[in-house]
Amino acid sequence: MDNRVVFVGLFLFAFGGVNGFPMNDLIEKLPGQPNVTFRQFSGYIDVDGKFGRSLFYYFVEAENDPMNRPLTIWLTGGPGCGSVGDGFLSVGPFITTANAHGLQRNLYSWIKVSNLLFIDSPVGAGWSYSNTSSDYEVGDDSTNNDLLAFILQWFEKYPNFKSRDLYLGGSSYAGHFIPNFANALLDYNKQSNNFKFNIKGLAVTKVSYEVDMCIPFRADFYFNILEVQKAFHGNRTNLGYQWKGCFEKSGLKFSDVDKDIDMLPALKKILQQSIPITIFSGDQDAIVPTVGTLNHVNKLAKDMNLNLTKDEAWNHGNKGGGWMYSYGDLLTLMTVKGANHHVTFSKPSEALFIFTNAVINRSH
Repeated sequence: MDNRVVFVGLFLFAFGGVNGFPMNDLIEKLPGQPNVTFRQFSGYIDVDGKFGRSLFYYFVEAENDPMNRPLTIWLTGGPGCGSVGDGFLSVGPFITTANAHGLQRNLYSWIKVSNLLFIDSPVGAGWSYSNTSSDYEVGDDSTNNDLLAFILQWFEKYPNFKSRDLYLGGSSYAGHFIPNFANALLDYNKQSNNFKFNIKGLAVTKVSYEVDMCIPFRADFYFNILEVQKAFHGNRTNLGYQWKGCFEKSGLKFSDVDKDIDMLPALKKILQQSIPITIFSGDQDAIVPTVGTLNHVNKLAKDMNLNLTKDEAWNHGNKGGGWMYSYGDLLTLMTVKGANHHVTFSKPSEALFIFTNAVINRSH
C-alpha cells in the first residue's frame, strides 16, 4: 500500500533566490521577537496579474535541519480568517505576549518537525487582496484555484522544496479548503509529465458542513503595529481599516451555498487514491461536536467499505490524550481530551504529538 498519509485539519510547505531562497522576502527580525536560529520569509504571490489578485504568505524554516524536513501548508477557516495571524495562536514559532506588543517562543510549534507555510486565503483574508472588487465574491472553487496558482509560483520562488514531502493541514473551515486543495494537487499530478506534488498527508478538525465561528485573535493588536507590518513586508495596499484575524471590512463575501457543501465526497476521492486521512476533534468542541464528527467518519468508512479496526484510548505523556478510532490503514479519528474547536490553540502539546506521531512518523 502507498505509505502516504492524510492529516486533515491543519498543514503544508517549501523555498528560492540565493541558494533557492528569495532573500527580498527574508524577515530580518520581527519587533519584540526573541533571538532564534531559524529563518523566516514573507511576502506576496501574484496569482492573477490581470485582475491584480495577490495572496500573502509567511514561511518559517524548521528549527533543526530544515533542508531535510518536510513542508507543511497551514490554512485556517472562517471562511475569511487569516492563516498568518492564526499561526501566532496555534502551530507557528511564536505567540504574542500578554501585552500584545511582543512575541515569545511557542514551545509546541510544529517547526520542531516540519517547515511551515501559512497562506492568507481567500482574497480579503489577512493581507491578501485584489484590485478588482468582484474578486471579493468568493467560494470554495475560486479559493481552490487561487491556492493552486499560488503554490505553483511559490515553488518557483523556493525550488528546494519542490520534491519535499508535503503535508496539508488547517483548522475549522479549512475542513473545506484542505480536501479541495489536496484533490487539486492530485489532479495536477495526473496530468503533469514532469513536476508532481509529493503529498504525504492531510489533517482535518472538521468534516461536517456547518459554518464555524471566528475566534478573537490576540494577535490583532500586534499585527496593526506599523513596525510589524514593515518587518512582514505586508499591507502593501495600505488598508483603510484595522487588520483583523478574521475579515470584517475587506469586502469579502463568501458563498453561503459553499458553506453547506458536504465534504465527504472530497475526502472519499482522496482515500480512493490510498492517501490516509487523520481527523482530530476536541471533545469539548461546541461548534462541531465530536459525536457529529464521529457519525460523519462512520458514514465515510461505510461508503469506503472500511471496517473499524481500533477503538481505544491513546496516551500523551503520563495521561490520557483522548480516544482513537481507526478504520483499516486509511482513516483515523482522534479525539483530544479537554480540547475545544481549535485543538492547536487549546491543546497545543497534544496537537504536536498527533502531528508528529500520527502523521509524519506514520508516513515513513
